[in-house]
Amino acid sequence: KVTSGQIAEGDNGIAAVNETLRKATQRNHTATHLMHKALKEVLGDHANQAGSLVNEDRLRFDFNHFSAVTPEELKAIEDKVNAQILENINVCTKEMDIDEAKAQGAMALFGEKYGDTVRVVQAHDSIEFCGGTHVDNTSEIGLFKIVSESSVAAGVRRIEAVTGTGVIGLINEYKNVLARSAKALKLANPAELPEKCTSVYSELKESEKKVESLNQEIANARMATIFDSAEEINGVRIVSAMLTGVNPDMLRKLGDSIKGKNGAVIALLAGVTGDKGTFFCACTPDAVKMGANAGKIVQRVAAITGGKGGGRPDSAMAGVGKTYMVDEALISFKSIVTDFIS
Repeated sequence: KVTSGQIAEGDNGIAAVNETLRKATQRNHTATHLMHKALKEVLGDHANQAGSLVNEDRLRFDFNHFSAVTPEELKAIEDKVNAQILENINVCTKEMDIDEAKAQGAMALFGEKYGDTVRVVQAHDSIEFCGGTHVDNTSEIGLFKIVSESSVAAGVRRIEAVTGTGVIGLINEYKNVLARSAKALKLANPAELPEKCTSVYSELKESEKKVESLNQEIANARMATIFDSAEEINGVRIVSAMLTGVNPDMLRKLGDSIKGKNGAVIALLAGVTGDKGTFFCACTPDAVKMGANAGKIVQRVAAITGGKGGGRPDSAMAGVGKTYMVDEALISFKSIVTDFIS
């Protein structure tokens, strides 16, 4: 980028590297080599490089492995790299004949093409073909911290990590998160967060149980009212209702109570919460004897909304596709039932 003036052929200039960015990149690059060696020691020799990215902010390393790396394995890898950093190991770069490099055990990248002369980077027992920039001594890396481990393809895992000032930035970020969390929970000491979170979680679960119990009582009371005004077709009482704030488990409980009623009863319940919904159909034994089949009924009802499901002749469940079509499905329930008991 020319910020002022002009450049012409033959002009003299000074080429200068951004020292801060270069040193940060060097730290991440040398740490990548150390981590590659540690991966093989912890996971096995199959953990070969499958891609990488090194810049001044972080390092990203893809490698071959058949499963997620466990937290214990990640800690072992991290500890090995930091141990190499603390040992103040000199990092040597040397150009040599490719056969000599291979004889010394230098790792070459699969798929890369090399000439007769190669550049080898060595830090103790980490020896790799590499043309990139590196620190002179592992102590310059400062610290190494793994940030994440994930899958990028079948049989390929990815580790992202930071070094040096990147670790300091990560620690400060964690401290800020802890401080904000403590403030949100009105704690003076962030160290109290685990106990406070456990307490808040327990209170929340207890509140959810109370709300669910109240919703169940409301649903039971409403069902009693609905049964009082149930329509009868060919000797079978037909019951349908849409209930809000009712989850699938609550629908099952209501359905079980319906199946225990005397006489022939076919009931269709729709539970809707937000943009999700569930249909539950229950038939008493007398209704089943007369031809009712909850599984088939709920399939046809759910299909009206674009949902799917099924089950046994006495009870069945299906998902609601479009919740705004639940009313239309409930209206169609009566005509669908007559196909089974007419």
